[in-house]
Order: sequence, then C-alpha cells, then structure tokens
Amino acid sequence: MIDVTSLQETGRIAVGNAPVQVGFSADGKQAYVSLSAENALGLIDTASRKLTGKVKVGRNPIQMYATPDGSKVFVANQGSSKQPDDRVSVVDPVAGKAIAEVKTGPGAHGVAISSDGQYVFVSNIEAGSVSVIDSRQHRVVNTYQVGAGPNGISYRD
Repeated sequence: MIDVTSLQETGRIAVGNAPVQVGFSADGKQAYVSLSAENALGLIDTASRKLTGKVKVGRNPIQMYATPDGSKVFVANQGSSKQPDDRVSVVDPVAGKAIAEVKTGPGAHGVAISSDGQYVFVSNIEAGSVSVIDSRQHRVVNTYQVGAGPNGISYRD
C-alpha cells in the first residue's frame, strides 16, 4: 500500500501466489486481486487490510472490475497463449462464490464496465476482439474485431 500524499509505502497485504491486478468496490470497502497462479480472485477487507477469502475462477485470471452497485465482480480468465481460456467468471463478492461464467473469446484479458453497470467490455487478447456482456443476463450481446493483441480496455461515458 502506498500513501498517495507522501508516496511512501505504508504496508503490505499477503494475498497469495502471482497477484496481477487490484480492483475496488465502488464504496472502497472491499478490494479484489486476481491470483493468476491460483486461478482465484482474492477478497480483501480494506478496513482491516486483510484477505478475507478466495474464490475459484477460470485459468490465469488477469483483470477484473466490480459493478457500480458492488453486487458482482467480472474476472477475465486469459489462460495461456498455447491454451487460452475464453471465459469471464462472474463473482458475487458478498457470498464469496462464482455465480456464472460467460464465454467471450480466446484470451479474455481486460475488463471495464459501463457507469450504469449494464454492460461489461472484455478485450480478448488471443482473438483480437472485444466482447460486450449484458451484466444482468450474463451473456455476450456483441463482439467486435479490433486487431491483434488487445490488452487492456477502458470505458468513458
């Protein structure tokens, strides 16, 4: 953890093997970390600064994003270049369990969510595409070919 005013390290939280990305709930009370070597999403209580649980997800999770209401976290499972995963795991962070999987494209990598929480955008690094997921129905509503190797993704109103 880094204090953004002093730019000094203020602590560390042990989370597990091969953490890749950290994300937060909209209210900041919970943090999430993708644990690529464990095929899991770590759940962190920000007040206590402790790992409170792990949820099994697909192979080699990379990026994740929580819905604005905090009810779901969408986790992109990239897999490997030789055996890409093509799924996004949907996690209920309150229950501490995966509630759905959505098939996107090979190498699911980057995740962003619309400000109203209705759509999830996922870059598929091996497929050269971006998938749009309906967050309520847990299904892909459109896929766009964007060129080789799309890595991350951002959303702006």
